[in-house]
Amino acid sequence: MGLVIYDLIRWVLMKIMQDKRVYIVWLAIFAVWSIYRAFFRFPEAVDELIVKPLIFVAPVLYFVLLVEKSTLESIGLTTRNLFREIYLGLGIGVFFALEGLLVNLVKYGTFSFLPIQAVASVGLMPFLLFTLFTSVSEEILGRGFVYSRIAASEKNQFKAIIIASFLFLLLHIPILFAQLNLTGGSLVVYLVSIFILGVTNSYMFSLRKSLVIPILIHIFWNATVALYL
Repeated sequence: MGLVIYDLIRWVLMKIMQDKRVYIVWLAIFAVWSIYRAFFRFPEAVDELIVKPLIFVAPVLYFVLLVEKSTLESIGLTTRNLFREIYLGLGIGVFFALEGLLVNLVKYGTFSFLPIQAVASVGLMPFLLFTLFTSVSEEILGRGFVYSRIAASEKNQFKAIIIASFLFLLLHIPILFAQLNLTGGSLVVYLVSIFILGVTNSYMFSLRKSLVIPILIHIFWNATVALYL
């Protein structure tokens, strides 16, 4: 596992050497997020509602609006065809709900609902609010900014999707060391599901040019992983 992570990070550094600003912005965000996860322990409300938007979203907005002189629509923040996007996102999100059941089955050997009791102790509304904020923050960075800029630079959709999905996967590595205690099959399923989520949402963003569907799919994924992991 450590060798795989090392190889991925080395590959990212090679990309940065090609003088592509999107990788530099991503690396800065990744470094700050890793340091935060390693040395700070705050309540989940602080992590998801304050820290993650500051680390993931604020630099992206600064870069897009003030450096690129671009628009919010260029990172998928648009209300175009909003209700149609919502319906499609909810439909596709069901797939990731089923994936959550698979993760549950792999980890416990049977369907266990102990994680649901843990969520209930936090409260359903706070849980949904944290999930929404997490999904919005990660999709603005992962799809709206990183994927869209790599796709424009590489001129190859498949290559851009793979690169952006690996970067998205790397962003979830710090939590494995700081918070989650996953081993064996559940660790493999977790990592593979993150990559599948990245590929799916990158492809949907390519089709729709909006973050609505990726955010809704991400909400389903976060919710099911939290419930069944």
